[in-house]
Amino acid sequence: MPRIDFEQVVKPNIEYTVALIKQLHAGQTDQTGKPYANHPQRVAQNVKRLFPDCSDDAVMAALLHDVIEDCGVSEGDLRQKNYSSACIEIVSLVTKNPEDKHNYDEVIDDLVASGNREAMMVKVADNMDNLHPRRVEELYRINPEKAQRLGERYRRSIEKLAGALKIDKDRVFGLIESIPPANPETQEAKL
Repeated sequence: MPRIDFEQVVKPNIEYTVALIKQLHAGQTDQTGKPYANHPQRVAQNVKRLFPDCSDDAVMAALLHDVIEDCGVSEGDLRQKNYSSACIEIVSLVTKNPEDKHNYDEVIDDLVASGNREAMMVKVADNMDNLHPRRVEELYRINPEKAQRLGERYRRSIEKLAGALKIDKDRVFGLIESIPPANPETQEAKL
């Protein structure tokens, strides 16, 4: 991959954002020990798979969806990198505020109430990746109770979000089952 000079980018694109999230999530792993940066790439791939006509802002927001929560990045940092206000709003809406005392179902209700379709699209795609059979199986081996609890949470979320987006929830669940991991070793997705 060519080296990207992060100071010279005028308007970020998907390739730039992939490189940025790899840098921001460097050294982080998911609950099963896999490189964390692979997760947002798969989420972005799911957004494109489920919503083929989605905007680049939605794809970039899918890539960035955990950077505020997990990397110490602020909305101002994203603005400084010239991300659009639409992209930043999506990222903000799908970010769990640590001071928010709502449970996950209430957070999803708040997201639906926002009316931001692209934020809901990103959250559906995030839940899809979290419910991928390989990831569920790996987490189940580590912590069966947590795997069960999270699986139920993500299924409820997809049902609510699919209803709000007026998409077929069974199609979403079918896509989850049909998506093979891009690379069995790293599970890195190609955009």
